[in-house]
Amino acid sequence: MAAINDKSKLIPALYKDGFSMGQIAKKMGLSPSTIRYWLDKNGIKRRLISDAINSWYSIKFNKKPFKLKINLSPNEKDLKTSGIMLYWGEGAKSGNVVKLSNSDPDLIRLFLNFLRNICGIDEKRLKALIHLYPDHNENELLQFWIKITNIPRERFYKPFIHKGKKGSYKNKVKWGTLAINYPDKNLLKTLLNWINEYRDKTKLPS
Repeated sequence: MAAINDKSKLIPALYKDGFSMGQIAKKMGLSPSTIRYWLDKNGIKRRLISDAINSWYSIKFNKKPFKLKINLSPNEKDLKTSGIMLYWGEGAKSGNVVKLSNSDPDLIRLFLNFLRNICGIDEKRLKALIHLYPDHNENELLQFWIKITNIPRERFYKPFIHKGKKGSYKNKVKWGTLAINYPDKNLLKTLLNWINEYRDKTKLPS
């Protein structure tokens, strides 16, 4: 009886930690119906299918979902608006990755601030790619963008060199171009939804 009581506490605890019913059943050597019984008995509300999939994905691949900040201060509301506008103008609109490329360090810094403080991204999934030219100093650019982004060296992809061209002349692209990459289809959908909301708000009457 003690073992059953232990399971009655462990099953809800595992479920609240994000494990699916199937994962708990496999982990504990029990049937899915037994897991459902103990969840129902403890009054544990079952997750929506979409939430269950995200939870499974997070646990299996150690990829945490983003967590949007809800109660925003006036400054944070301004940051959110700025981030949405930036992505509207500069961001990738298709695929499964949130991606924005630009050569302006201040713009890159602002967008990262938006991702980190408004979107609540998982920092470990954030990566960057430098686009440069043969007349650039690769190591110098890498050190520069590491300082600007606070992204560690190991999360920078191998730089992309535009061969046969020169790009650092007259300081027009002194530091190359940086592409920020965050692989999360759901976050991309959220950003596109925000853009559409602003698009509707800014439509002028015909």
